[in-house]
Amino acid sequence: MKKLFKPLAVLFCMGAIYACKKTNSVTVPSDPVIKNPIADYTVIPDSTDGFTFKFNSLAENFVKLEWRFGDDTLNTDTNPTHTYLTTGQYTVDLESYSKSGETSHKQIVINIAPDSIIKVSTEKTSVDGQLKFSAKVKAHIKTIAWTFNAVDPSTSAVTTTTSSDLSPTPTFAFGSFNSFSVTITTDKGSQATVSKNVTPEGIVSDITQSRINFGSTNDNLDNSNENAPKLIDGNPNTKFGFYSAFPTPEIFWLQFASPVTVKMYAIENGNDSESDRDPSEWVIEGSNDSTDGVNTGTWDIIDHRSADSTDPNTMMTPITGKGFADYLTAVNQYSTRYLRFFYYPIANPKPYVYYRWRIISTFQSAFQIEEFRLYK
Repeated sequence: MKKLFKPLAVLFCMGAIYACKKTNSVTVPSDPVIKNPIADYTVIPDSTDGFTFKFNSLAENFVKLEWRFGDDTLNTDTNPTHTYLTTGQYTVDLESYSKSGETSHKQIVINIAPDSIIKVSTEKTSVDGQLKFSAKVKAHIKTIAWTFNAVDPSTSAVTTTTSSDLSPTPTFAFGSFNSFSVTITTDKGSQATVSKNVTPEGIVSDITQSRINFGSTNDNLDNSNENAPKLIDGNPNTKFGFYSAFPTPEIFWLQFASPVTVKMYAIENGNDSESDRDPSEWVIEGSNDSTDGVNTGTWDIIDHRSADSTDPNTMMTPITGKGFADYLTAVNQYSTRYLRFFYYPIANPKPYVYYRWRIISTFQSAFQIEEFRLYK
C-alpha cells in the first residue's frame, strides 16, 4: 500500500506545481490609456489692421482642429490668421479632436468697436464755423465716405453733404448741433462706420447720464410725472413742470466722479403756453470743491444768458424779451406743443466735478422744461 501511495503523492505534487505554473502565466489585459485633447490658444491682434487677428494654437493630444470665428467661417489650420469684414462682437471657438474621438473646446470673445478702427479729430480753420476733419484708421484704406448733416439753428432745417476727401472742411452755423458719419473700406474688404455729433467748436458727446449724483432746489411734489429728475432722464418727451409761483433762483446740479470738461449744454423747451414758462435769465456754473451742489464750494460762472442780451451771437437764447417758443416753427411741433433743443457753446471750457444750472428768473411765475444736457 505504501508503495502505491508514494507514486500517487508524487503525481499529486507534480500536478500542483504544474497548476501553479499555469496560473502564474495568465496575463490580464489592462485598460487602454486615453489621452483627452486639450483646446487652448492665444490671440495676437494685427498691429496695422484692427480687423485681423493671428491665432496661435496651444492644443495638445489632438488629430484635428476646427476654428469657428463667430462670423460663419470655419478653418482647420493649426495657426490661422482671420480678418473680419465688419465691426461687432464675435465668439471664437476652438474645438480639438483626439484620435479616440473625444473633443475639447475653448471660447473667447473678440470685440471690434468702430472707435477702435477709426479715430476722428477736428480742428478749426480761419473761416468762422469751419472745421477740418481727419480720420486716423487702423487699417489700409481703400475708400472713405463722409456724410455731414448741418442744422440751421433758426429753423432746424438739415442740409446733408458728402465727401470722399481724406480731410474735408464743412462749415456749421453758430449755435448749431449737427451730426456726421464716416465709413471706411479697407483693402481687404472690411468696413467700419463711426457716427458722432459735432458743433462749430468740434466733436461733442452727451455725458449727462454718466453723472453720479444730481439734485434740484425745487421740485413738483404734486406730480411725479413732471418732477425735477425728468430734466435729465434722457427722454425728450418728459418734462419738469412747476405751476405755482416758481421760487428763484432755482438750482439744478450734477456731480461727476472726476473733473470733466463741458464744451456745450442744451435745453429743450417744454412750453405749451407760448414763452410764459421759459427761463429769462440763467447762468451755468462749475465747482471742484462743493460738497452739495448748492450751499458749499467756490463756483465759477462759465456761461450767462439773459433776455436783455444784445449780442447777435446769442440768437438762440431768449433775447429782447423773447423765450424759446418765439423761435419755434410748425416743423418742431409735438402734440400741441412746439419742442426743440437749444444749444449753447461754452466759451472757455474747464474741467469741473460739479456743474449747475442756476435759473435767476422766468418770464412768468410758472416753469416748464423738457430736458437739460451736458456735452464734452
